[in-house]
Amino acid sequence: MADPDGGRPPPFGGRGSVTVDIERREVATGSGPVTTFELGEGPVVGFLHGPAGLDEPTACMRDLAVDHRVVAPCLPGFGPTPGDPTLRTVHDWVVFLSELTDRLGLVGSRWVASSVSAMLALELAAVRPEAFRSLVAVAPTGLWDPDDPGVDLYSLSLTDQEVHLVADEEVRTALAAMPEGLDADGLVELGVSRYVRRRTAASLVWPLPDHGLADRLHRVVAEVVLVWGAEDRIVPPSYGEWFAGLLPTATVAPPIAGAAHLVALDAPAAVAAIVRNDSG
Repeated sequence: MADPDGGRPPPFGGRGSVTVDIERREVATGSGPVTTFELGEGPVVGFLHGPAGLDEPTACMRDLAVDHRVVAPCLPGFGPTPGDPTLRTVHDWVVFLSELTDRLGLVGSRWVASSVSAMLALELAAVRPEAFRSLVAVAPTGLWDPDDPGVDLYSLSLTDQEVHLVADEEVRTALAAMPEGLDADGLVELGVSRYVRRRTAASLVWPLPDHGLADRLHRVVAEVVLVWGAEDRIVPPSYGEWFAGLLPTATVAPPIAGAAHLVALDAPAAVAAIVRNDSG
């Protein structure tokens, strides 16, 4: 059904005034219903969020929706989609993501994925080459260099985590804000939801993000565009060339100035422009 608030400005991730109609639906999977947002008209692009989760489409998604049909599922444990205790390993997540692309009818489509979701997308592309036509991988996790490890996000305080994830202070404030009008139960539910997101993301990268992806990337046949924020200290921008050297067909976009790890939140228009170029 159409979201009655679908025309409101994005909650964070940009200062633009793009408004679009938003359709929210529940997609049945073996892990339970997956809340999925669809918006815009045009060539289809799947969009997998990063560790901040997805409560509603971000500014980057809305920007893309001006001339694309954006399909953005909320992965289990990252917001309105409940967590699934059977997703215990990266393999479990890859099997789930394979099923989800089938259920969404987006096998062979173009996709965008961020951080831990980009790692999962690359894992799926390695074992199921037809899964993606192309992939814009934004600061993917999955490799680890002990000489250039990046910051251990989960050794930091919550405030420092936010600073490392997002460079833009306004976006950080919006991410941490409490919605107006919540009663005591609502505040508890919000706190639990944010904890579950952090725990779910951490389960994919902690204590180390290396699950052997480097040994499988040569199997990826999709064209991959690698995107980094110049201020990313979680997965250093230097990893872009490392990923590119392991992938058969990959390009590295110039690091985006002023953006940290969650590039699509810090620089939504820049990421949308890269996706449009990939779609061209």
